[in-house]
Amino acid sequence: MLVDYQRFLAVADRRNISSAADELNVSQPALSRTIRQLEDAFGTRLFRRTGSGMELTEAGRTLYLYASRAVRALQSAQEEIGHFVEQQRLTLRVCCGDSWGYGVLPEVVNAFAAEAPEVTVQVDLLEHNARLRGIETRNYDLAFGIVAPETLATGRYVFEPLLQAPYDIYCDAAHPLLDRAKIARADLLDYHWINHRFEYDFDPSLALRTRRVFARRSNTMLHALETMRGSQLLLSTAKTMAPIFQRFNLVPLMEDPESPNFVSGILCLSRVELSSVTRRFLALTRASCLRRWGPVGELRAALPEATP
Repeated sequence: MLVDYQRFLAVADRRNISSAADELNVSQPALSRTIRQLEDAFGTRLFRRTGSGMELTEAGRTLYLYASRAVRALQSAQEEIGHFVEQQRLTLRVCCGDSWGYGVLPEVVNAFAAEAPEVTVQVDLLEHNARLRGIETRNYDLAFGIVAPETLATGRYVFEPLLQAPYDIYCDAAHPLLDRAKIARADLLDYHWINHRFEYDFDPSLALRTRRVFARRSNTMLHALETMRGSQLLLSTAKTMAPIFQRFNLVPLMEDPESPNFVSGILCLSRVELSSVTRRFLALTRASCLRRWGPVGELRAALPEATP
């Protein structure tokens, strides 16, 4: 229907069927047929032939007023939608936990920006279940973090492990425990802890099974870092977080004796074919993890293969 009105406007502007047909690159019979169909639809003549060319009737002038507005509006909508589609094509949406958001992906995002400056990378920090919802609803192209075994058992996801290590316990650089040559588990119970939202990630009940006293709960790692500075609070989190802790004058105290050997990596839907942009980002992520943290080892063969 948009084409019909564009043809009508061209005839009205040119006041000549032949000239309008040349402009639109259509045949004169096809253009005349379009005008007749519009006149049939409205039940009245839209043009009258005069010595100076095709002139609009009163009905034609009314249609011209509204058709010109409608065509401009639809053309603007097409341009805006096209821009949006192009932006979507050039936007990589990633969700992750704290250890990836602060400790792993910044280096990868910077490298990717140098390699593909035309692509915008959106990184959102979400907890485990929110990450699953994000890739299920296609709001995110990739998720990074720890994955619950029951999640993998569904067969709906592809998981590629890239990091494998126990957690470290962090404290302020002036914490009294740093003066001890050897720290026992019981010594850790003499101090209060911070439980941030990704500490136990997919299984928050782990926090309930420890004898540690959580004096603070934090929804963001930055809030936890600010709270720890100058305090005797302790916090257990991934080894990848060491650089950001150092910037806050917070140091690793010891490996956490109560943490499992967490495995973390890339998660995506098994039925979704990854775009070339996503695959390029994944290649950089794999290379960065291998260089900084080494290979995961035998565990890789025990899990579904990731999309190349």
